[in-house]
Amino acid sequence: MRVPIRSADLTFLNMDRPSNLMVVNGVFWFDEEPDWDGVRGVVLDRLVGRFPVLSRRPVNDGGTWMWEDDPTFDLDLHVRMVSLPAGAGGVLPDLAAAQDHICERVSQPLRRDRPLWEMDCVSGMSGKNGEPVALFLARFHHGLADGIRLVQLALSLCDVAEGADATPPRVGRGPSSQGLAGRAVGLGKHVVADAVDFAGGMAGTTLRSARGLPSAAAGLRPHDVPHVIPYAVGHGVGLVSSPTHVSDAITGVASTDNRLVNSVRSASRLAIAGHSPHLLGEAGPGVAKRVAWASGIDLDAVKAIGRRHDATVNDVLVAAVARGLSRYVREKGHQPAEAVNWLIPVSLKPMEADLPSELGNHFAMVMFPMPLDGVDDDGLIREITSRMNRTKNSAEAMMVYGFQKAIAATPPPVAVGLTDFVANKTVGVLTNVPGPGVPLYLAGTRVTGVLGWVPTASDQWLGICIFSYDGTVSMGITSDAGLMPDPGRLAALIKEEFDVFAAE
Repeated sequence: MRVPIRSADLTFLNMDRPSNLMVVNGVFWFDEEPDWDGVRGVVLDRLVGRFPVLSRRPVNDGGTWMWEDDPTFDLDLHVRMVSLPAGAGGVLPDLAAAQDHICERVSQPLRRDRPLWEMDCVSGMSGKNGEPVALFLARFHHGLADGIRLVQLALSLCDVAEGADATPPRVGRGPSSQGLAGRAVGLGKHVVADAVDFAGGMAGTTLRSARGLPSAAAGLRPHDVPHVIPYAVGHGVGLVSSPTHVSDAITGVASTDNRLVNSVRSASRLAIAGHSPHLLGEAGPGVAKRVAWASGIDLDAVKAIGRRHDATVNDVLVAAVARGLSRYVREKGHQPAEAVNWLIPVSLKPMEADLPSELGNHFAMVMFPMPLDGVDDDGLIREITSRMNRTKNSAEAMMVYGFQKAIAATPPPVAVGLTDFVANKTVGVLTNVPGPGVPLYLAGTRVTGVLGWVPTASDQWLGICIFSYDGTVSMGITSDAGLMPDPGRLAALIKEEFDVFAAE
């Protein structure tokens, strides 16, 4: 049987590059060895038996891409047992060995002559010092579904204790996930009020500037003028050399919930922002990737910080990422940029309790400018909250969704150029996924932790996935091995910066 591949899915199916694969990677880890035969049975029953695309492969039929049933589908080719080799003297492998295995796997493309997913049942680890005894690594191509649905897909393998509520918590209000039609209606309803808000803000700014000009001029002495002129010229050149500063300065007079102005601001940033600054002197990513994670961040502690700053959990965690990344760049002998752009996925359909049998991609990306330098510790969370609110209260996701559909309709060489146009304005992908607030069990074995690694595109070289599970938060970090060979150091710095916020 053959079914056409939706344009939204085809976009990501054709975005694979050796240096950046469109594969979503996730892992469960355990304090005891699971019943791997039971795990295989659950995968066959709850995934392969329920979602047809997981037993189909992509084929190009005369220029039309189709999902085709794989006539030789074999579960053994998709769920494999992996026993990590012992070290010198028979020492059992530890977490570092498991990370090396994951690094090797995330750099490998999925075979196109098979359904686009794989799973590794990794056993034989020592479990010393509280480290895992076993891992379950799942890899799904982005062409199958978006990240939110792939997370739901993986979690559907698990059970919860009887009577427990597995509803994901509100980890933080990221950009709104309301439906596409709801976004359009909401924007239209606010146009007039937003225009009045913007006009009032401009008028207030103009009056304040006019009032301040005479007093400022009166305080100038003739010999001050030569010192003031270079500052004024330099400030003007700074605005011209960074056009997004002009857009931000103009639209910044409006309130953060002004959807009309925020949409103009977002469109301007998408159109005129330049290539992402080279934080580490990078030229471009290579094939090899490295992975690391920060785990064990207490969710209640994050919420407490958010209450003190009138911020969301997401705002607090993003602030910790910003501070950690800024420190990492300095440690490597570079000066952090004032800000770097990230792409943040936004779901365009509400999360469904039961996934439909046909999965697919129903999301868009929005661009978030993360401040790195020039914002003091006290103002960082406040600034991130403001920028997040402007992104949430805009039509940017609608615009990017239309752009994604345009990419899917273009010939491959054009599609590559359009993808580069947006992706190369950003350092990578940053996402926040709320997971269950209660323990999960895979084939009867308790899942100790869950995290994921997001795919990146074009010249992007860094991805961070924030994931909450059972009262704790983890961050999965994937980086280009040549540009950031030690993402574990970044993970440690992020945790240190979170501890600073918690100690305030």
